[in-house]
Amino acid sequence: MSQSQSHLTKKIWIAISTPFQVNFFHPIIKRLEKKFRFIITARNHDRIFSMLDAKGLDYFPVGEHGGAELEGKLHAYAQNVQQLVPIVKREKPDLLLTERWPEAVRVAFGFNVPIWTIYYDEREHHVNRMVFPLSDKVFAPSFYTSKELSQSGIDREKIVWFDGFHTCYLKDQKMDQHNPFNDLGFDPPIILVRPEPEFATFFNQKRDVLEHAVQLLACNGAKKDFNVVVIPRTENQAEYYSHYPVTVMTDTLPENPVAYADVTVGAAETMLMEAFVFCKPAISTVYWEESKPVTELHRYIPHLTDPKEVAAKTLEYLDPDEQREFSQRAKLVVDLMENPIPKFIKEINKFLAESKPVSKRAPKRRSQIEIFMGILHVAAFRPHKLTHIMQAANLSYSTIRRDIVYLKKKGLINEQNDPSGGKMFQTTMSGMELLHDWKKIEENLFS
Repeated sequence: MSQSQSHLTKKIWIAISTPFQVNFFHPIIKRLEKKFRFIITARNHDRIFSMLDAKGLDYFPVGEHGGAELEGKLHAYAQNVQQLVPIVKREKPDLLLTERWPEAVRVAFGFNVPIWTIYYDEREHHVNRMVFPLSDKVFAPSFYTSKELSQSGIDREKIVWFDGFHTCYLKDQKMDQHNPFNDLGFDPPIILVRPEPEFATFFNQKRDVLEHAVQLLACNGAKKDFNVVVIPRTENQAEYYSHYPVTVMTDTLPENPVAYADVTVGAAETMLMEAFVFCKPAISTVYWEESKPVTELHRYIPHLTDPKEVAAKTLEYLDPDEQREFSQRAKLVVDLMENPIPKFIKEINKFLAESKPVSKRAPKRRSQIEIFMGILHVAAFRPHKLTHIMQAANLSYSTIRRDIVYLKKKGLINEQNDPSGGKMFQTTMSGMELLHDWKKIEENLFS
């Protein structure tokens, strides 16, 4: 610990069990490392250690993933808890940040350490029930409702909402202009492939969609014009793809590899969302039960499960004009989404540091166009009932009914049936484009 850190008394424990969390929590550490001391515990799984090493982050290695079988998961749970207890007892952290690592949450709860977590997958029923009822604060995308989160034991007052994908942590990150793939001998264009999450509890039946698509790409007559790079999750996946004329990448890049790929293909939901946030072409081959964020993602990127169609669309996206068109469409949506990192930092500062008093201002009267834009923003990322839009946009019932009719007539909002009865409303792509333009006008005039 450096001399400048030695006087710090507040400690933040970050428990990392997936590669995503390395990239997600890194900007929080960089922004706050002069203010607080960070303690990182990390599970030996799917390149986590090498990613932490590449970023120059110190950590305590703790346990491993238990694999796909229940018995292995139970053994790993018990061993991980045993390894975490002495670390937490010695370090005495003031706050735990994690995605949803049950062992870390249970140990933090036992030591009375406040627990902050991230919710973005309703399919992990058992893990969610182990983690979120013990959480003191839960950061969640607005694709969900409070009622849906309550099914995982989350109280409404504990939720910190953000608009968009959890991968929007990448929105404000500046990437190195130097392409690290070049250092590894991979010439562009790069097709980045990430296989299925075979250890996930919601993954229950393997299909060879991605393997056959990669085989078609690898055997394509124009193969010399591009490189296929596969990032496997497991040794079995690495062994399987090594039989194709593709590059199986086991090295870890210091930066997010998606940022430097030309097209991202596969069944890694988070990586596909990262590609979309970077406004890079992405093709989903997800063939199992979708989470709500994945369903939202499929509104904006091709979702294909026929290997021939996957290969054909991938080759199509190597065309610079196609890439440019995809990027422009993605940017319209991504610009409306919210980076969750500033919300984390704001809440951490409020919780662990003295916050400055905020002066209260009288509410400003909104213009009609501001009201319209407020309605479009509320309904941008998932369909809502009229009463929800009314409350979120802070409007009267008569006003929202009148304005919804007008926005529907203009093709900015569409109406759909609610499975539970009644009607729901969601912003159309034309509405998203208008909302994007309005945001730019606001930024240019008032920021």
